[in-house]
Amino acid sequence: MFESVIVDQNTHWDGPLYSEGVPREALAKVKEYLDVPHIIALVGVRRSGKSTLVRQVINHLIRDKGVQPRNILFLNLENPQFSRYRNDVSYLERAYEDYLKLVAPQGTVYCFLDEVHFFTEWQVFVKARYETQQIKFIVTGSNSHLLSSEFITLLSGRALPVEVYPFSFAEYACANGLELADAVAVTRERNRLRNLFDGYLCQGGFPETTSIKLSATQKEVLVMYARNILYQDIAPRFAIKKAVELENMFFYLASNISSLYSFNKLAPLVGLNDKTVKEYMGYFSDAYLLFTLDLFAFSVKEQIKSPKKIYAIDTGMAGAVGFSFSENRGHLLENMVYLELKRRGYELHYYKTANGHEVDFACSRKGKITNLVQVVLDLGDDRTRNRELRALVKALDETGLKSGEIVTYEEEGELSIDDKHIRLIPAFQYLLNMGAE
Repeated sequence: MFESVIVDQNTHWDGPLYSEGVPREALAKVKEYLDVPHIIALVGVRRSGKSTLVRQVINHLIRDKGVQPRNILFLNLENPQFSRYRNDVSYLERAYEDYLKLVAPQGTVYCFLDEVHFFTEWQVFVKARYETQQIKFIVTGSNSHLLSSEFITLLSGRALPVEVYPFSFAEYACANGLELADAVAVTRERNRLRNLFDGYLCQGGFPETTSIKLSATQKEVLVMYARNILYQDIAPRFAIKKAVELENMFFYLASNISSLYSFNKLAPLVGLNDKTVKEYMGYFSDAYLLFTLDLFAFSVKEQIKSPKKIYAIDTGMAGAVGFSFSENRGHLLENMVYLELKRRGYELHYYKTANGHEVDFACSRKGKITNLVQVVLDLGDDRTRNRELRALVKALDETGLKSGEIVTYEEEGELSIDDKHIRLIPAFQYLLNMGAE
């Protein structure tokens, strides 16, 4: 029944290895997880490069692990020949049986299910096969449902998530022909990296758009990405009748990234009630379009009632659907640092001192703050410099930390204030993990 589409989707069985493109940083984590029996869940916004990462994993299995090509099954469940049966999980079982009849694999099978959430009750199939046969599942999806408590409960903790973001700055540099082997290469190429950083700040990191010069075309593509997610993923899944309201709210928030908001104040601005605003925010987060950042507080009640900060999955998309690049580079820079800190696996909050000064990011490991990061485009005038330093020093004092970081557009240096050590780090260096904790 599915033999033709299975063969068509698995060209690695008899052909050469796949073209890999830019090596993805997430590949290292996937390689680590391949040696344990758990299901690997690759999750992230659409167009972030999950399918490319899958091809890199398949190449690794064949080239480096010696896996027989026909022991690797790839199924794109968004394909019309599969999606028409999406409401009956028995057809997913049928597709796997067709694969077994085609190639009769011996030993462990590596089964890749791309955009797996398009098949309702796919977890039932995965759980049944996982428990009874020698099979390693790698699934991909474009919403955080793959990380939900329902999913984890059904699979009894057998899933290991790997979040896939648009290109980091290092990946963006590689996509533009600049490979950085070590700190020496970064230092040698610092002038070119500064120029590339301007493009990254404005373009963002969606892989397909890095090959498009900054133009109306590139912006149109990013707007199309956003609208496709809103109208084809979110609206149908949550039965939203007035999808234009969803779009208007997303465009408004994308125009105000790195800013504080509360549900009751946001509601009249977008013409919706508090309940709907809260629901829509959940949908944006689920689809990896927008993220919210809570205040650091020991009281859960205080966290909930405090205003939140909003960040976008990509600065290029935020600029395309919202404001102009030149007027908001400070907000874009803060958003970019937020994404980088998420890639590094920190638990993130914003911090407010006892006297009301704000620090952009309190970075924690296992509930304990390990470093504080302030982001400012330019420390040039004394008023800005004093404000930012005063906030960071006060926060360091309250948290018991001895050092903190200020990420700037290009200023570099070190300061000692009240026995606190402050490092000023140019953004392009920080995003390459130079000088960062």
